[in-house]
Amino acid sequence: MKTILITGTHSGVGKETAKLFASKGWNVIAGMRDPKQDKTFTDMENVKVVKLDVTNPEDIEKTEKEILDNGGLDVVFNNAGIGVKGCLDATPIDAIQDVFKTDLMGPIQIMKAFIPYFKNERKGMLVATSSLSGEISFPYDSVYAAAKHALTGLCESLYYELQPYDIKVKLIVPGPINTSFKMKTFNSNQNLMPARRLSKILIPDFNKITEPKEVAQAVYEAATSDNNQFEYIVGDVASELIAKYRAEGVEKFKDELSAELFNK
Repeated sequence: MKTILITGTHSGVGKETAKLFASKGWNVIAGMRDPKQDKTFTDMENVKVVKLDVTNPEDIEKTEKEILDNGGLDVVFNNAGIGVKGCLDATPIDAIQDVFKTDLMGPIQIMKAFIPYFKNERKGMLVATSSLSGEISFPYDSVYAAAKHALTGLCESLYYELQPYDIKVKLIVPGPINTSFKMKTFNSNQNLMPARRLSKILIPDFNKITEPKEVAQAVYEAATSDNNQFEYIVGDVASELIAKYRAEGVEKFKDELSAELFNK
């Protein structure tokens, strides 16, 4: 049985991914900030829930030791994340720091904990949840986009860096997902209408929004494939916007988006 560590399993993508891998016969280490608040995995024999706040070095060190003392690990899935939306100048600095601590420094600390083990074993895989915002920066999304762009850049660099050790690095890139994931919002009256227009672009049809199970399936495909595919884009919105962005280039794309949001 292979073993995967998943962060952020309290809800959404993390929870569905843990359930999927467990159903496929994997040993699952399900990390969450407060295990007492979730009983989802109580009756699943091959799921072990651990207290793992990715911003807490003590939690990471304890989880690392427990895993490596009990058979090791095959895949790390960095999924835990938070976000904020709104104008940068209206966003408190502590909210900005919280996003970077969770969405960037958290994965970095988790990766640093297990890369030496993977290097020694000359095998392993690092998977991370990025975002459409990690590929394209949208207005009122500067902090979250910055953190996810940084995570994307980090993983792309590691993709090359870890090849000599036969360690694979893969990135999951979903668009909007139907989850309980909420972002703190710091808006002003001036950006309410453009923000509403942007929402219609990102979520044109609530009935067709990507479900967490679809993202979980992409993670399973990435983890079980022997290919060197780096990027797994999930959902029609993400696929269409990223394809358009790459085909048109940043200048044409931003001009069209600006006109649609601000010139109506």
